[in-house]
Amino acid sequence: MTPKSYSLIIFLILFWFYCLYWGFRSQKKITTPVDYFILNRDLPSWMYILIATGTIFSGWIFFIQPSLIFFNGIPYSMTSLAVIGIPLIGILFSKRQWMLSKRYGFITPSEMIGTYFKSDVMRILIVIVAIGFAIPFIAVQLSLGGIAFSVLTNNMADTGSGSVLIGLIVVTYLSLGGIRAISYIDTILFLFLIFGIITIGFITLDLVGGWDLLTESLSRISNIKKNIFNTELGYSAYLSVPGSVKLSRVLDNTLTYNGVWTTTMIFSFVFALTGIQMSPNFSMLTFSSREVSSFGTQQIWFSGFLVGFILIFFTLLIGAGSILLGGNEIINASGNNISKILPESIFPNEILSLVPNLINVIGEYSPLLFGVLVICSFAAIQSTSYFYLSSSAIVNRDILKRFFVKNMNNTTQIFFSRIFIGIFFIFSLILSLQPIEAILNLGSFSLAIACQMLIPLIAICYVPWLTKNGVAFGIVVGILAVILTDGIGQTLFGDLIKWNKWPLTIHSSLWGVIFNTLAAVSISFITQDSREAAYKQKFHDFIGEYKSTSIFRRSLKPSAWIVTTAWLFFALGPGMIVGNNIFGKPGNIETWSFGIPSLWVWQIISWALGITLVWFLAIKMEMSTTPDKKIQAQTDDIGSRT
Repeated sequence: MTPKSYSLIIFLILFWFYCLYWGFRSQKKITTPVDYFILNRDLPSWMYILIATGTIFSGWIFFIQPSLIFFNGIPYSMTSLAVIGIPLIGILFSKRQWMLSKRYGFITPSEMIGTYFKSDVMRILIVIVAIGFAIPFIAVQLSLGGIAFSVLTNNMADTGSGSVLIGLIVVTYLSLGGIRAISYIDTILFLFLIFGIITIGFITLDLVGGWDLLTESLSRISNIKKNIFNTELGYSAYLSVPGSVKLSRVLDNTLTYNGVWTTTMIFSFVFALTGIQMSPNFSMLTFSSREVSSFGTQQIWFSGFLVGFILIFFTLLIGAGSILLGGNEIINASGNNISKILPESIFPNEILSLVPNLINVIGEYSPLLFGVLVICSFAAIQSTSYFYLSSSAIVNRDILKRFFVKNMNNTTQIFFSRIFIGIFFIFSLILSLQPIEAILNLGSFSLAIACQMLIPLIAICYVPWLTKNGVAFGIVVGILAVILTDGIGQTLFGDLIKWNKWPLTIHSSLWGVIFNTLAAVSISFITQDSREAAYKQKFHDFIGEYKSTSIFRRSLKPSAWIVTTAWLFFALGPGMIVGNNIFGKPGNIETWSFGIPSLWVWQIISWALGITLVWFLAIKMEMSTTPDKKIQAQTDDIGSRT
């Protein structure tokens, strides 16, 4: 075997031994379901911050984001501003969900929403949303792991074998130790994730030949007259946003299609990514935090600043730089490539193998660094392991215990949760064995389903007027709209659907929420009930009693609305088009004011202003700060009372 092969085997054995060690060690400390699922609501702030950030960004920023930048160019990289969009959603809902969970003893969001609406139908719908998000999302991670494993072993192992191996490791330590194991493992995984992206970014820049050659080559690429693969757009769209709403036309329905990245597409895709934060699965991690103050730190400094810095500089560098390294046949044919280090087959149907192929290149020169980056790649995939655990908790408590085995004791709850973790792994594994286009569709679908939680969360956190009938009907309508406007609808219904996925370049997540909102409001208007309203009001009275009511905060409300709307308009909305040319013409490097494409500069400015916005809302508006009054926590298990 080669030194590279020895390095891969040794580093993976050490890494997975560490993971399994903490699984077996944590098993001895598990006593109750509350401990197993949410660590008795006592997860230290620093652990919550690292685990939450890793769980949100995970394999997306390590594998998918650079691959799609490679495929679509800098307009797609504007979706990196999700590092601001996701915290904005967290600011709206995390603190209030945490307060309700602590006060009333909720362990799962379906318990919380089912109790709030006094509705088992709502409870079941939230479970459906949780599963509809988690299984496809986990399948995407397993698929990424399988692709990476196959490429890194020089195709000695197939993708299915890699997915099975990674999944079995995760399922073993997770089912044994629950969130206790995650607290020791995922904190380290996050550090590997960050190190890996930064290192691969610097290596890509070195392979390209330096900054000057990179920028000069990018300016030439924007002048290529051929279409960007499978769309009507030319390569001028590689460095500039092609407009707002468009009728997206696919050149060949049998080939990969990834969208036309207009401002509406970018905005709605960023909204889709916030579905990770809104999902019932992530809400359980919010419940586990010891204190609220960790939310603001995570939102401002880790999501907004740290991950934003990495995405806007290093991930973009990996994606845009790699197009010059031989992986794009159109660039190669035009003579604008710098080398042919990467396989030409990456473009267009193997784009998710981009980062593993870059790591493979490193293995030829430095087996030691190769071994470390192998760990980084699998760390990114395993960072979403909490979704296995939270999904099992939701199904266990809100379906099995609620309707079938009502007298389930603590030991039996934990046992069945371990069974469900295995079941979810099997279903996700089956889905993961799909072509790349199907995998990307799965990821898109899972995010869109999770976004349908927006209306239930608005109801429980802000708007008691929304009724259980209205919210329930809205979720059903929203899910149907998602199916009909995403790739899964194209697969299921074929020619019966006359539009492409993401009609009018609007992601299915936003289509779902639009119809969800219309349905929820319409039905709520005609199903108002005074007894239901009086019962729900006690939850809102509790939130009102503990939220800040200072005159200073109230005086800032108009400013908060104005600056948030302005940022969304110019950073993610139609105002983004200004960024195409304000700092230079895309195809003429001599006009670039800062030596990089104008849209990239616009993204950096939007990111910096976005961090300020998140800080203003989280801290100054006190939306992610500790309540002034101490909350009297509910200590017994709500599952035993309802």
